[in-house]
Amino acid sequence: MSINITPRKWFTYEEAAAYLGMSVRQVERAKSSGKLGATKLGGLHVRFSQAQLDAYVEACTIAPAANATK
Repeated sequence: MSINITPRKWFTYEEAAAYLGMSVRQVERAKSSGKLGATKLGGLHVRFSQAQLDAYVEACTIAPAANATK
């Protein structure tokens, strides 16, 4: 039996900011406020998974109003 493990890409603050199109400070604020999930690796390093970043984008997305005029 073989185990198929796909390595996860972890983003630093700088990489997360570039991925989200934000500044590093904005990423820090989103994390501190609890709006952006993060993972502490090794007790010291804060990293972000792509799933966490995508969930933040999804939570910030505003759907168009159903009765919006064209």
